[in-house]
Amino acid sequence: MIGNVFSWTVTALFGAITLLLAFESWALLTNQRPITDYIRPAVHAYPGFAFVIAIVIGILVGHFLWGPAYGRTSPMGVKPPELK
Repeated sequence: MIGNVFSWTVTALFGAITLLLAFESWALLTNQRPITDYIRPAVHAYPGFAFVIAIVIGILVGHFLWGPAYGRTSPMGVKPPELK
């Protein structure tokens, strides 16, 4: 059950990112105001908040990309046998 919730959450996140990137591309191609024009002033107004968000995103990406060396989410799947 919890695996399905996580899977759907990640799928929704990547779907939202794809839609945001599509909107940004469309805005740039049609000379509309892109999302970047809204984000840049917010970052300049609140640099500490932007820094904290960047750190949290970096920690989350690092957590999921560089997971445990063994276990359910590792490439090996199980703990390697101990060397004798």
